[in-house]
Amino acid sequence: MKVTFPPWGNYTIAFEALFQKLGVEVIPPPKINSKVIEEGVKISPEMYCFPLKTNVGSYLDAIRRGAEVIVMVTSCTGSCRLRYYGDVQKKVLEEAGHKVDFIIFDQNPFDLYSKIKEISGASFWQIIKALLFSYQKLKIIEWLEKKAWYLRAREKKKGETDEIFEDALRRLREIQEFKEITRFKKELLKRISKIPLEEDKKVPRVGIIGEIFTVCDSGVNFEIEKKLGREGIEVHREMDLTYHLKKRLFPWKDWQIQREIMPYLQSTVGGHGRDAVCEMLRYVKEGFDGVIQLLPMGCMPETTVRPILERIHLHSGIPFLSLSLDEQVAEAGINTRLEAFVDVVRNYYNRKHY
Repeated sequence: MKVTFPPWGNYTIAFEALFQKLGVEVIPPPKINSKVIEEGVKISPEMYCFPLKTNVGSYLDAIRRGAEVIVMVTSCTGSCRLRYYGDVQKKVLEEAGHKVDFIIFDQNPFDLYSKIKEISGASFWQIIKALLFSYQKLKIIEWLEKKAWYLRAREKKKGETDEIFEDALRRLREIQEFKEITRFKKELLKRISKIPLEEDKKVPRVGIIGEIFTVCDSGVNFEIEKKLGREGIEVHREMDLTYHLKKRLFPWKDWQIQREIMPYLQSTVGGHGRDAVCEMLRYVKEGFDGVIQLLPMGCMPETTVRPILERIHLHSGIPFLSLSLDEQVAEAGINTRLEAFVDVVRNYYNRKHY
């Protein structure tokens, strides 16, 4: 079978590696762009949230390149519409004349293992090896992103960090063995260490919070991390795939989050709504200079907690910007709002330090 899967920013490289290591022929999804979004919007239900529409657009591209099976994660519980995605997307594609099979798995290790076994027929140890190899790539991707947040705000030659970042991702995709990953990381460390920096430069810090797909995929959020970095602002984002996996594996983390946000929110709202409140409170406590919430238009968990985030903003005085994203949002409009927000952040930072 020829397999594809939903795109998800730089993580697409790690997911592709998993299937390749299992010996499955994979048709990687395209990077999300205006064409992918436009195609997905044409055949998707209008009131469904933005991630579903981008997924459908990427499936159409992969199907034209020969994809026969779509593998995607879902959630059987909670208040996020992700649990309906598989059935809705299958129906949408069938009505558009595309006959493809869906293999859907829940977010628990046992279901993940059984579905990988179904797809590949691999042995237990082959599956474990493939998962570990994919996870190694995933960790390098997240490590690279964190390095870029710090470096972009301090580099002397603007754009040098992004040049190395893109080249590193391209090379990471080509790596096929564990030993190559170790050697690659050592080489990358040397290369990064040679980027000329303004070491003593003090820069404002802005935290990114919100729905996990929207905050992690630069094709959806108009490369907001890169734009802030080029404005001399250091970006932080706690919400990533490793964070999400730890929450799934260690359920008591939810209890810790609920305890921290109790004065503001006393019940679950689904999705990553509670996480957004918890993260904003931590950014305030750590003395950050601004917070940006990213969410798909109409995302109920994020829309529900937005008034709470506004309340924290009013109580603390920290600059706050909420950006709802869908197919109607133009990059020019996002840029205008970001420019105004950056000015507010700088003024807030200067009042604190001078």
